[in-house]
Amino acid sequence: MVTIIMDSAKVVVLDIRFPTLPVVHQASVDVIAWAPHSSCHIFTAGEDSRALIRDLASMGQPEKGALDPILTYMARAEIKQH
Repeated sequence: MVTIIMDSAKVVVLDIRFPTLPVVHQASVDVIAWAPHSSCHIFTAGEDSRALIRDLASMGQPEKGALDPILTYMARAEIKQH
């Protein structure tokens, strides 16, 4: 399960295999979605104008820090879900 922390740049991945692991943007997150074809890929986007895809299957141990994106797109403006 994934949740957005209100007024924060963090998305928290809740996985029973690991304690909470932050997925971090540079600004507040406005959009979050699971890939329709994969249970391991998550899409996040927000006020930092970045759209990021992460592979949760490659999630490391919590001491390694936040999960880096496998794909990044930089938009011209803030990305919002409509």
